[in-house]
Amino acid sequence: MNVFMGLFKKHDGKIARAFQRIYEHGKESTESEFLDNLNLIIRAVETDDSYSTNEKLKIYELISQLSNCGPGERNKYALKLIRVLK
Repeated sequence: MNVFMGLFKKHDGKIARAFQRIYEHGKESTESEFLDNLNLIIRAVETDDSYSTNEKLKIYELISQLSNCGPGERNKYALKLIRVLK
């Protein structure tokens, strides 16, 4: 059994791509619409078994930070979130 097998696990990129679309659209949408769309990502991550519990907690933390930061900081958290989702 390869001990390092789990370290290089890749996820299906569709959740990351969906987040990228939501983030791009969020620049033109209201704050409420943006947050509602982020809930779609949360639900997708909840049901995706390829993410470990620690990865899910990190994703939820980044979404929380993204939801609570100012517009000038959003890009920083969005880029981090995309990396974790991939």
